[in-house]
Amino acid sequence: MGTSAKKTAITIRIPGMGIRRSSPRPLVIPVFIPHRGCPHRCIFCNQSAITGSADTAIESVSVRDQVHRFLSHSAPDRSPVEIAFFGGTFLGLPEQDVTSFLQEAATLVGSGAADGIRFSTRPDTVTEATLEWIRPFPVRTIEIGAQSMVDRVLDLAGRGHCEKDTRIAMGRIRKYGYRAGVQLMVGLPGESERDTLATGKAISELAPDFVRVYPTVVVQGSPLAEAYKRGEYHPLSLTEAITRTKRLFLLFGYAGIPVIRMGLHVSTDPDLTGEVLAGPIHSAFGHLVLSEIFLDKVSLALTQHPIAGKRLVLATHPSNLSRLQGQNCGNLSSLKEAFQLKSVAVRVDESLGKYEIRIRIAE
Repeated sequence: MGTSAKKTAITIRIPGMGIRRSSPRPLVIPVFIPHRGCPHRCIFCNQSAITGSADTAIESVSVRDQVHRFLSHSAPDRSPVEIAFFGGTFLGLPEQDVTSFLQEAATLVGSGAADGIRFSTRPDTVTEATLEWIRPFPVRTIEIGAQSMVDRVLDLAGRGHCEKDTRIAMGRIRKYGYRAGVQLMVGLPGESERDTLATGKAISELAPDFVRVYPTVVVQGSPLAEAYKRGEYHPLSLTEAITRTKRLFLLFGYAGIPVIRMGLHVSTDPDLTGEVLAGPIHSAFGHLVLSEIFLDKVSLALTQHPIAGKRLVLATHPSNLSRLQGQNCGNLSSLKEAFQLKSVAVRVDESLGKYEIRIRIAE
């Protein structure tokens, strides 16, 4: 009788994934107020949109219609619902407009159609005065558009605020008892990889409840588009943007901070008013980031073993099968080539933790 082939089994865990949120993930109903309340023309924004048009006028935005439209397509046992004001600088609006929006949203919360309110705003609009405006209303979450924590980068982007403003805003949001989120961008003009990591570390110290990471793209009609056409700005490649975002994801993951979104989507993001001329746009950007993390972790584990010419069998929880395989099974091809493997197979195993991978190496 022959002897069974020798096998080596390794179990690894993907860092930064499966972080528990401080509260259940809400169903977010976005109410877009594109570029309203913005005191500055950031280099990456479409200038014509910033000047305002009929379809972005305050009077044209119906919170009630948007909420009822979304709820008509949601499951009866839906998650907690939050009405979200995105696309502009909410606390940069006149007080009467802020109050008008919040009153309409609060009426929907009072009727049971929603459970709370959230909005995004610039850090320099978070003052004691503006926080007093919103105090009477059921606001749960405030997202800060920090974009970077490097003053040189913020200046080049025309943001009109500094990293100190973000630190002050986060302190005030905590003081008033709101959940705090932070929005960041990678690939802004003048930003290096070192700047990206410095931003990530600075934000980690502020311990937000969650983070969103967006790549910088070139939108027609923006100052950045003119710089791009003159050859003065070169956007990150998709590969570069994925790698920088991956490093932020891992950095925040080790700090216990969830990254709830990575990447932009042309058809739904209000900041992409206009044609995208260049930059790392991909409909599955977040998936690509996570796939690269899976590939990195498996590769690191395999470097500890002499495996050339052997067979590799990877197992993961069903929810992560596509991330382990990579786009078009690219991770499997990369592993086979990099480690000169005879074959690479992948299967699902529901007994594994959601973010665990079991690696089996066979002759």
